[in-house]
Amino acid sequence: MRYIRKIAVLLLILSIPSCLLTSCLGYRDLDHIVFVTSILLDRDEENNIVFYFETLNSIRSSSMESNQERRIVYKIGIQNPGDALNELESHTSAPVTLAHNKVLMFTERFARGGLDQAFELFERWQDSSARTLLGIFAGATDFYVKPNHQDETITGLYLYDMLGDMQSVTSNGVKINIKEFMSQKYIGSRINSVPIINVSKDEVTEGQYYLDGLGLIKEYKLVGKLNSEETGYYNFLVGKEVSGNINTKNPEDETKTVSMMLQNNKRYKSEVKLENDVLKLKVKLKLSTDISAVQGKLELTDDTIAKMEETMEEKLERNCQKMFREWKDKKIDIFGVQEKFERKYPSDNRKNIIENTELEVDFKVNITGTSAVRDAT
Repeated sequence: MRYIRKIAVLLLILSIPSCLLTSCLGYRDLDHIVFVTSILLDRDEENNIVFYFETLNSIRSSSMESNQERRIVYKIGIQNPGDALNELESHTSAPVTLAHNKVLMFTERFARGGLDQAFELFERWQDSSARTLLGIFAGATDFYVKPNHQDETITGLYLYDMLGDMQSVTSNGVKINIKEFMSQKYIGSRINSVPIINVSKDEVTEGQYYLDGLGLIKEYKLVGKLNSEETGYYNFLVGKEVSGNINTKNPEDETKTVSMMLQNNKRYKSEVKLENDVLKLKVKLKLSTDISAVQGKLELTDDTIAKMEETMEEKLERNCQKMFREWKDKKIDIFGVQEKFERKYPSDNRKNIIENTELEVDFKVNITGTSAVRDAT
């Protein structure tokens, strides 16, 4: 028995160096892998798929004490998209991995033509990640190849941080990954909302990225877009977090405005109910806001606060109703009405119930702040 114990201890001691060597070997292997950090898909004039692979490469040199990382974008146009990775590896000096890809984007041209081929590819590529975030790139592809975001040299990491910033996303878009996209396309009206990433044309900020609303995807095709303001109203109606500022008229001078910072819109309730064979979508929201800026002069009395609250409620309800009617007239359900209807009335097999739906939306706005006179002129 003692002999067996001695042998076991000896084997354990001998195994420790081999474990350490294996770890070092794994570390060295990282220098021989090309990491894809973001991908942009486009179509050319001949309808071929064009891949832009942003990669992080380790540059080795005998003159340097340590390896250096370098961003390289490979452009690959190909008739058979299944060969894209093989074609990419023929241009690199090391194997390629998609395991750390952060963002998958599509140009508007590609999105309008259909995303089905792209998702079929990523299902077949074994090391691709279902957590990869999605976006529609509205700028010229040249700004993807040579971006102007100096804080972060890798576009994939830059966009991943941008889309992960909840304040930025909830005021101008939504955050969605491949797994969530694939799940949503089987639910209700099968509409997915994907953030639009645009490129600034302003002289000072030219080439910098910003969120510019939502692209609406149905059956893998882009069917419409919402601008940044519309995205806020959309997020209100579907119960998503909304942040940022909303303006209302200054009650003491209607040519001036008062800017409200949204504090909390989590108090959201919605239900659907059939009344006289018409589906009523009832949405109630309670918003807390704080005055962030005032044009002109304003004394915050009980009367002026009540008037601003009422004006803000009317504005929000009016704009939400306008948006709802526009998409109802297009017979496109972007608000998840079909899913709510099917959950409450599972035996009723009517489709596209949005055509027979009326919206009842009720906002309650509460303005908090000081009672001081503010002058921001």
